[in-house]
Amino acid sequence: MDEKKLIKRALTDRNAFGEIVDLYYKEVFGYIYKRTFDRELSKDLTQETFLRALKYLNSFKSKTPFIFYLLRIATNLINDHFKNEKRLRDIKDKHLNSVSAKRDVRNDSYDYSFMFDYLKKLPEIQQTAIALVYFEDKNIKEAAIIMGKSYAVTRIILQSALSNLKKEIKKDIKNF
Repeated sequence: MDEKKLIKRALTDRNAFGEIVDLYYKEVFGYIYKRTFDRELSKDLTQETFLRALKYLNSFKSKTPFIFYLLRIATNLINDHFKNEKRLRDIKDKHLNSVSAKRDVRNDSYDYSFMFDYLKKLPEIQQTAIALVYFEDKNIKEAAIIMGKSYAVTRIILQSALSNLKKEIKKDIKNF
């Protein structure tokens, strides 16, 4: 079914919104999990993402794909969580102890956990840009829409993030 028609139906029909959840749940959950490395937190934030999407569905502008709207909500929820969460180490430790959970979530063979320490050293906006472009395979234009930034600003954020990551990794290599 056409996404626009489904969204229009979802404004009045909760079952139609259930179809939207079914359609996008895995992608939203995967994105959140790659940012938090916490299965239970990812489930909670994914649920909250869809609850907020439903609550504000009438404000969705169909100029962009609905998944971008969902990922923008998810990004805001993740950033809010980390602003309020002081114990980032607990997330890392929990992630490293649950290797089987990591394998259940991803279909690819990459292990993102080694990057976790480096990514957490970056500002949230840079973390978001890297997660969208490199973990979620969004292009810069799509990432800009999700982040609510212009293409040029998003490109600069991404370049800064990569530069900062490179510096952090070089610093660790020199200390090795």
